Amino acid sequence: MPTAPLIACLLSSPPAVGDAQAPSERVEIAPVANADADAGTDDDSPAAASSERADPNTSPDPAPAEPSSDDAKPKRGWQAELFVDVAWGFNSNSPDNHVYRGMYTNPRTNELAVNNVGAFIRHRARAGEPWIFELGFHAGAAVDALTSGEPIPGGDDGKFAGAEVFKHIALGNVGVEVPKAKTVFAAGVFEGPMGIGSFWTRNNWNYTTTWESNLVPYYLAGAKIVQPLPSGFELSGWVVNGFQSYADLNSAPSGLVGLSWSRDPTPVSSPRSGTTAVTLATHVYFGPEGTSLAAKDWLVYSDTWAIYDFDDHFSIAAVWDLGVDRAGRANELQSLYTGGAVFARGTVFESKHAKLDLAVRPEASLDRDGRFFGVDQWLISGTGTASLSLYDHLMLRAEYRFDHSTATEGFFYQHELGSDDDPGLATDQHTVFLALTGWWDVWF
Repeated sequence: MPTAPLIACLLSSPPAVGDAQAPSERVEIAPVANADADAGTDDDSPAAASSERADPNTSPDPAPAEPSSDDAKPKRGWQAELFVDVAWGFNSNSPDNHVYRGMYTNPRTNELAVNNVGAFIRHRARAGEPWIFELGFHAGAAVDALTSGEPIPGGDDGKFAGAEVFKHIALGNVGVEVPKAKTVFAAGVFEGPMGIGSFWTRNNWNYTTTWESNLVPYYLAGAKIVQPLPSGFELSGWVVNGFQSYADLNSAPSGLVGLSWSRDPTPVSSPRSGTTAVTLATHVYFGPEGTSLAAKDWLVYSDTWAIYDFDDHFSIAAVWDLGVDRAGRANELQSLYTGGAVFARGTVFESKHAKLDLAVRPEASLDRDGRFFGVDQWLISGTGTASLSLYDHLMLRAEYRFDHSTATEGFFYQHELGSDDDPGLATDQHTVFLALTGWWDVWF
């Protein structure tokens, strides 16, 4: 993988009955579903949704829960979805290039930006139809930022296609679930399972994503196998092109293994509502990210997170990562990255068609040798977000975020200083985002 920053985009509690939502590989931080809006849902609706992986908060993209009996499974397995994400961001450093350095999901500031528009269609495995299908396309400033580090096949001589075409493929995979064993085999382009944070911001508690989330892969190209185990455990294995890459980085693939555990949700007592749930997961990525295939030159990256849903109205979560990579260094020294975040989300107002969530998130990341962010530094941040969800199709957000870098020459762009090598970059940055996200989906 190129040594340029690989900064790509939380946690979700189980959505309530009636939320037609799609599964997500990554842990997502999204506002919880509006329980009052669930009344009147028929038996054919994607009820009691839960994500493909355990999610810390309510994700707008969980899969419908499967009843215990195959005969009782949902009769509708297809979902179509459209969405748009628009935001205006104020940056206290007023960079002339308008770039929020190191951020993929919200890369533009001091302007009105269309960060992402997309369309998806999905098919869930169900009784009589054990096959899986996902196809999605997206475009916008965030998509351009996300794929900016993609290698070009053929180097400078590469022409015509490459990332300029593939970057618009948000998802594109097919698979099958073995009915008895529930083993899943699939291949294609997937959302990455590591980290806390979805690239599609409406899935998250906060509008901007953490430094940790912008580091681990938002997407992976390859094949995977997932096997549920007794007592709430699940084991997964992946073979992929690289650490977020459509193109082949070299002649050898990389690998990823994951293990998660979820405790069955437990109903809470009045006056609280919903369920209490706990989920833990860990992933390890390993493989060559450069021209050398020797094991000593591999990137090895571990990702561990935990989620606790107190009930439908309050959740907390935490993530911490550790990665080492020699990255072709002549001095034989390995680079080191470590970092993570703590999340908390609570619902402060709820009615039939409106819900207001507040979320806070402190975080810290150390890129000791500048392997991922390009600068040897600590990045320390704090974020607060208010999210107003309306009619299950619209979300209005206001967010304040403070970032601090310990880099000697600074890290954040300011005024006319818009190059990574400019002396006198800013060490602090204040941002305010006002965002509007709309989506429409249908099951059939």
